[in-house]
Amino acid sequence: MKILAFGASSSRQSINKSFWQLYCEFSGRRQRLRCLILMNFDMPIFSEDNRKERGCSRSGAKRFVDAIAQTDVIVVSFAEHNGSYSAAYKNIFDWASRIEKAVYQK
Repeated sequence: MKILAFGASSSRQSINKSFWQLYCEFSGRRQRLRCLILMNFDMPIFSEDNRKERGCSRSGAKRFVDAIAQTDVIVVSFAEHNGSYSAAYKNIFDWASRIEKAVYQK
């Protein structure tokens, strides 16, 4: 079983980042575990104009979608920003959903 883990935050000091890093460190299945850093999937703020100009296939979102497609289990530690998830997560999800509408489904 392949496991993918990431913290849905852009903060270096995020408690959520610490949580999934600990999960990665102490998981008994480390050899099958891939840990992502959300900010390594660099992309501009999503807009239809940006999508038309840059396309999706060259973006960090394509690498994000590919990582999800190669996994069986996803562990996400969501950050809470003003009662919702972070803008960084929303942005990568917006880009990814233009590549694969059902981002988390195979």
